Amino acid sequence: MRSPDSNELSPRAVAALACLAAVAGLLTIFSSVRMLWTIWRTDDLKSMGMVVPFVCAALILREWRRLGWETQGTWWGFAVLALSAALMFLRDQTLFIVTINKDWLLQIPPLPLVAVVYAAGMVLLFGGKRLLRAAWFPVLLMWAVIPVPQTFSRYIDLPLQHAAASVARAFAHALGQQLTQDKLRLMFTPEFGMFIAPGCNGIRGAITLGLAAIVVAYLYRFRWFVFAPVVIGAVLLGYLFNFLRLCLLVVYYKIALGHTWWQNHARQADLVIGGCLFVLALVIFFAVADRLRRDPEDVLPEPAPATKPQRPARPFLARVAAMLALSAIFGVEAIHALRVEARYEAERPTPAGLPQHIGSYDLVRTWTDTTLEGTVVYLWGEYALPTAPNSPHISLGLSPQLGVHDAEVCHIARGEDPTWHGQIAAPSPGGEIDLTAAAYNNGVTQRLEASSVCDAGTCRQYSETTQHVTLLYARPHRDLPMTADRTRPVPVLLKVESLDVLSPTAVVEPRLAAALKQFLAQANLVQITAPYMLR
Repeated sequence: MRSPDSNELSPRAVAALACLAAVAGLLTIFSSVRMLWTIWRTDDLKSMGMVVPFVCAALILREWRRLGWETQGTWWGFAVLALSAALMFLRDQTLFIVTINKDWLLQIPPLPLVAVVYAAGMVLLFGGKRLLRAAWFPVLLMWAVIPVPQTFSRYIDLPLQHAAASVARAFAHALGQQLTQDKLRLMFTPEFGMFIAPGCNGIRGAITLGLAAIVVAYLYRFRWFVFAPVVIGAVLLGYLFNFLRLCLLVVYYKIALGHTWWQNHARQADLVIGGCLFVLALVIFFAVADRLRRDPEDVLPEPAPATKPQRPARPFLARVAAMLALSAIFGVEAIHALRVEARYEAERPTPAGLPQHIGSYDLVRTWTDTTLEGTVVYLWGEYALPTAPNSPHISLGLSPQLGVHDAEVCHIARGEDPTWHGQIAAPSPGGEIDLTAAAYNNGVTQRLEASSVCDAGTCRQYSETTQHVTLLYARPHRDLPMTADRTRPVPVLLKVESLDVLSPTAVVEPRLAAALKQFLAQANLVQITAPYMLR
């Protein structure tokens, strides 16, 4: 693994050790890696982000090879990685979310920023500032691990879905086929037709071509005035060929009306038509890009050849060892979390239940909110005052499995805007409780929801709101050292409703808040949530 000079490493050893350290270093941001993996597997629109880290790694190694695998790294890279690992660990123990105009929400720090910082830290640690200057593009390209933001679906994806349906419907009418009036459904017969789903609007193909165009334009060293049109053209080409695919699919459905075998293979035909058109789009794109590449005015000059590289063994091996040690420290926590999760999933305990009486309140009924996979999101209990039948009922929800989160964020993600937002502090037998509260009016009821996080003997969650920006946060639920206790925070959600939907929120919210505080004055949430805190 050493070069003839025993004090220097061979290029193969440098690349292998750096890749090993980079892979092991993912343990320092393990939670972010898991979140990205979940997003890639469950969101088709963002699944293309899965290939971005591999492409960026290949481009960084390509630039490093041009520099002769020199190892003039700096310990500042290690400082960046260690700080980011500590911040990720802190983020996993708390809640910190920013919403803007109730349309855009972001958990701090965002996952793309984590990816960029991690790549920059690795490049600085092993290649130094010179490699960072040479590989700035693939480092920044790591932002594309999530190719499109969450609000993209609302403002671009959904309108394109309707546009795709309109194009397909208009083409079907041009062929003389009478269709139903469903906006996204084209039924050629009562049992045979096509549905224009979000995946049919060409956005995935356009994103794929756009990312490919970015990488190709970088590799071909196009100047900026060529770079931008090439990328934009590739995205438009993806949309154009998708509309062509929908039209050809309409033709296929028209022909298949009299043939049962063709109708049974309509899905396969869609895949074949789409695949062929996508390959054709790639051929056209690369043909145009190669033609532009031949024009010297469109291409940047090649970088100057590298001087004789220096690859001293000891400093480089010391940085590798430091990175592996940092990975081991945070890896212990990650492995422990995986084992606990696996054991918990295998045993999956039945929720411990809610108390039958809380002060003078009696439990009226219970129910659970669960995901399709069976995960219990909230265990609910409805409480009422038997001595005051007309008083509002209080719904108490405990999350026995999920980590810290905020209920208002879920409402915002579903497009439900609160009519009021604020902070509630209420005394209780277990100490003062700080809750983030929001009111909603759906035309049937006015509802006040208040959420908190119970842990370490307290229940606390905070929110700060300006005219356009809302900041939601909770304090860390445990100490930072790895030897801290193995308890988990328990999210708590309380709801109280009123049938008065005509009165303004400024009138109804104080009444609902008073009823909620009356309940909390008798509810020891710390004691109630204690059975759910053990990991």
